[in-house]
Amino acid sequence: MNEIEQKWLAQLRKGFLEMCVLVVLREQGPSYGFALIQQFQVSGMEVNEGTLYPMLNRMHKNGWLESNWETPTDGGHPRRFYSLSKVGSQLLPAMVDTFRQQQAALAYLLEKS
Repeated sequence: MNEIEQKWLAQLRKGFLEMCVLVVLREQGPSYGFALIQQFQVSGMEVNEGTLYPMLNRMHKNGWLESNWETPTDGGHPRRFYSLSKVGSQLLPAMVDTFRQQQAALAYLLEKS
């Protein structure tokens, strides 16, 4: 893959991954970063820590997510759990609608080619 393709793919994945984070948190409730990475891997999406954690921090800073630290009862390391904020809950349906509209437009254009 050349540099132009890599840049395009990075931009495409960023918005898509943000939407996927919101979907997982809405459907499954609060979660911590590594659990999200595992969930994405099960779905076939490869996401690494260097991508996800800065994104979670940015989404939190933008008000899309809320977070709190929890220490497992078995004495493990504290984990930062993320959940949807009111803003994130309101934003997600618009994101999904826009994504679906874009999918439909692409499908139409590919059919007409």
